[in-house]
Amino acid sequence: MAMRAARGLSILILLFLAWANVLAWSSAAQAAEARRIATTDNSDYFGFDLRSDQNVTIDQCKTTCLGDPACRAFTYNKKAKWCFLKSDYNQLKTFNGAVAGKVVNIDGDPDIGAPPELAFFPNWMADQAQQYRNKLLGPAYDKPTEGMAALLNAAEQAVLTGDHRSAMLKYEAAVSVLPDDGQLWLNLARETLAVQPAASTSEASTLPANSTSAAFNAYKLLRTTKTRAEVLALLGNGLDKRDLYRPALQAYEASLALNPSPAVQADYADLKARKGFRVIDHTIDADTSAPRICAQFSEDLVKTGVDYAQFVTVDNAPPKGVEAKDKQICVEGLEHGQHYDVTFRAGLPAAIGEVTAAPVVLSIYVQDRAPSARFTGDSFVLPAGARRGIPIVTVNMNAAEMKLYRIGDRSLAQLLSGYQFLHQLDGYDISNISEQMGAPVWQGQLDIANDLNKEVTTSFPVDEALPQRKPGVYVLTAQAVNDKSDDYNSMATQWFVVSDIGLSTYTGQDGLNVFARSLGSAKPIAGAELTLVARNNEVLGTATSDADGHAVFNPGLTRGDGGMVPAVLMAKQGDNDFVFLDMGRAGFDLSDRGVTGRAAPGALDVYAWTERGIYRAGEDVHVAALARDGAAKAVENLPLTFVFSRPDGVESRRIVSDGASAGGHAVDLPLEPNAMRGTWSVSIYTDPKQPAVASQMFLVEDFVPDRIEFDMKADKQEIAQGETANIDIDGRFLYGAPAAGLALEGELTLSTSRHWDRFQGFSFGLADEQSAEPTVTPLAGLPVVGDDGKVTFPVSVDQLPSTTKLVDAKVTVRMRETGGRAIERSLNIGIRPQGHMIGIRPDFADNEVPQGGTAKFSLIAVDPDGKREALKGAQWTLVKVERNYQWYRSNNSWNYEPVTFTKSIANGQVDLSADGDATVSVPVDWGQYRLEVETSDPEGPATSYEFDAGWYVSSTTTETPDGLEIALDKDNYAAGEVAKLKVSPHFAGELLINIGSDKLLKTVTASVPAGGSTVDIPVGDDWGAGAYVTATLFRPGDAQETRMPARAIGVKWLKVDPGSKKLAITLTPPDKTMPRQQLSIPVSVAGVQPGSNAYVMVAAVDVGILNLTNYKAPDPENWFFGQRMLGMEIRDIYGRLI
Repeated sequence: MAMRAARGLSILILLFLAWANVLAWSSAAQAAEARRIATTDNSDYFGFDLRSDQNVTIDQCKTTCLGDPACRAFTYNKKAKWCFLKSDYNQLKTFNGAVAGKVVNIDGDPDIGAPPELAFFPNWMADQAQQYRNKLLGPAYDKPTEGMAALLNAAEQAVLTGDHRSAMLKYEAAVSVLPDDGQLWLNLARETLAVQPAASTSEASTLPANSTSAAFNAYKLLRTTKTRAEVLALLGNGLDKRDLYRPALQAYEASLALNPSPAVQADYADLKARKGFRVIDHTIDADTSAPRICAQFSEDLVKTGVDYAQFVTVDNAPPKGVEAKDKQICVEGLEHGQHYDVTFRAGLPAAIGEVTAAPVVLSIYVQDRAPSARFTGDSFVLPAGARRGIPIVTVNMNAAEMKLYRIGDRSLAQLLSGYQFLHQLDGYDISNISEQMGAPVWQGQLDIANDLNKEVTTSFPVDEALPQRKPGVYVLTAQAVNDKSDDYNSMATQWFVVSDIGLSTYTGQDGLNVFARSLGSAKPIAGAELTLVARNNEVLGTATSDADGHAVFNPGLTRGDGGMVPAVLMAKQGDNDFVFLDMGRAGFDLSDRGVTGRAAPGALDVYAWTERGIYRAGEDVHVAALARDGAAKAVENLPLTFVFSRPDGVESRRIVSDGASAGGHAVDLPLEPNAMRGTWSVSIYTDPKQPAVASQMFLVEDFVPDRIEFDMKADKQEIAQGETANIDIDGRFLYGAPAAGLALEGELTLSTSRHWDRFQGFSFGLADEQSAEPTVTPLAGLPVVGDDGKVTFPVSVDQLPSTTKLVDAKVTVRMRETGGRAIERSLNIGIRPQGHMIGIRPDFADNEVPQGGTAKFSLIAVDPDGKREALKGAQWTLVKVERNYQWYRSNNSWNYEPVTFTKSIANGQVDLSADGDATVSVPVDWGQYRLEVETSDPEGPATSYEFDAGWYVSSTTTETPDGLEIALDKDNYAAGEVAKLKVSPHFAGELLINIGSDKLLKTVTASVPAGGSTVDIPVGDDWGAGAYVTATLFRPGDAQETRMPARAIGVKWLKVDPGSKKLAITLTPPDKTMPRQQLSIPVSVAGVQPGSNAYVMVAAVDVGILNLTNYKAPDPENWFFGQRMLGMEIRDIYGRLI
């Protein structure tokens, strides 16, 4: 019995030992399963030797190391078959023929693949992360001496004790050994974030930078959901500390998308509440007739497709008007002196896809408008015969303190050469005028019938303040009574003179022609005393107007430079009547009246050309020129110097031609075989020390001539959306055969534009609308060219871009030779707008007005067919574009991001006429502004124009006078004929007709009734190729009918038939000729006068070469007898009448 019991006990012990062995083997197997060997060929882990095994394979070496808990690495010598086990490892060193292996722990989470790119992470920060990695791996970094296990144990102990700085340093050392271990980078990022920056050091910026760099490096390596979510959360934390709030929010969102951790969710909610999409500020524009409140948001709003009015309430009611743009929502329809609760509801969307988390209530009070005063524009001539009052516009003022100063006529040149004239003046400017340039003559108060918060216009009685006037200009200022503003603040300023003299001037080659007329009667003024003064205050000359009101200053007086440039023309009539004209101001822009062509040539006119546009090195360049005077008569025996310059600007050669052959010149330039490739030029001089009288450019290149060409035209110049235009192609080989069977390809390009050729100078559409990239649509399925070389295909525009601007279409077609080479042609087709348009033209140059000046604009309305139309009640608003800057610290330096807001400055309504231009004039201070014009219809047209106001703007203008409709009865005239000019005016008046191009040739006057009339103009023999007929109709002023003096100007080119000066050349070459054979071409010249010599130059050039540069054949007839630019500057004071 005892034996049996002992045997049973033995069996139980054996069973227990067996199960213990199984469990031990299972645990070891699981440990081995969680561990893997990572090997590197031709490498060695130096030091930390544990033991060595001989005559083993690499697989046996791996198994031995995995089975020994003390083994963390090995080096295997493949030749000797020795396995050197290591208790730890550090730096990996090169050793040919060895294999280094290390034990790595395998995470149990599944591999989720390579990490996607982080679009929110800036490139410069990615570069910064790479630099941080390179720093830890570089030779300058002190590599650790302890093994990896010791480093990690020390780091973990430091974490447990809260010594995050030590943990950070240990993980940095570990990363320097294993830079491809994502978990080490993650630990480094976490501990770096936890370090408290040392005082008075740069760690406040370097630690967050290092943490985000470590987190980004970890993100690129980690491949499990858990670790990737963790590192993205660390990245968000680091970006938050670097004040990069939007990327930080996106990092948190990416982390939560992988793992919805409550802790990360809390951090995300906290950051979003602090720095997410939210209202960051608000402004109240109370100093306009229509006040508004504007809320500024932290992110851009959705541009289209969102009605933001549904997210806004005013006192729990829908708002009367909402404007959303960029980062700002403006609520309109408010009233002065009222309290409002403006609520922006939760869910209001941003362009980034985020919405506001909670409603925002702004309790505001719209104050009454601040007292203000302004004058109505920058005009300065007050007609003497009118009711002499200067209008002043005030807001919330019962009285205005008015001060009047006078600047004598002898100081006008100094005044006009400075910056003050016609500008709004500040206290310092007024002191300068009062104490140096002029003197005070009157001050007092002007009573005003105030209407709360409304603009009130009051007339300042000039005659009461100035019963006796003296020559000079007067300056009237206005401000609120007891105004304590600083001296540097501008005050309302009106410059003026009171006069009955209306001046018009024409400056040309014959000098300065002056015409003086009465503003009251529009009749010429005889005996007006005229004085022309230079910039340096020197009197250049004096003159007296004749019975026709006409006077002339010699051309030498107008050609001075420096201080002797004409600055001002002064006119006196008696003791009290005085006016002046600023000669430094640019002349009228009459380009909208058909003034076009090349500049008037002056005394010598040289036309030059080459027989083609491109040459090969080693060929001869043939240059020809014709020298003529202003009347197109030959200038013989005038030597001309031809200077050839290489593409690098170095002179290559100069050749002198005597021009004995009827003013004709022909020179040849043999090109060297190694001539520089590129664009060459030839400049022609009468005196090489003076500017060139003509120039021409040509190419020197290696080329192959074209073999085909084609013409391309459309049956419509303009189409509407959905309408079809047919494109006709006519192709041919240059040897004469039709381009039958050739393939076509092409595309239709749509692009937006703010300019319309029909309305020069006007801009259409919103200036701040982001211009979309041109859309290019391939023309699919184009037909093959027919046997006759012709083909037609349709083009239509089915879808237009969503824009407030105009749309242009360009059709591009390529015809391809059988060898694959193609030639390309393009044409433009206008796209009619889908709706009505509003055009804005600035009446100032260079997109800038002076600080304190007046910005003046002309407005028109246009229907979809491009015709002017009337538009009642157009609403205009002038806003000031202000930029605030959000500063943040990044990469140990401060950066900023501009944030744009707008502030309403002025607004009103204006009626646009189909006949004339409506005008808007607004005084502006320093800054950037935008004029916005729209209709009350939300779907109606809207246009805006942006401009700047600065401290100084040169004396330029784009002033365009009112138009006068005139017409000539013929297209051209022979000398001695009588041209009949039909005048169709809008009012009766006195007509002044001046004929000339670069000088005044003839003057005709007439009285024109309201119904119009026809005026005879004899054509002179000395009018050359033609002249401009400039017709100015003057309307007299009438004080009883409160009708202002006015003028309208019409311009027409009167072409004179050149007659015998024009020669007709006929060439009759044979239909075919053999190559490399002598070619005989009969030439006939018609129009040569008996006893005269005619010289003929013939050039035979391959059309394929001409087509390479789109060469145009010489056209001396159009050059000498075509229309030219108006060579006279026209100025007057009628656009300056108050």
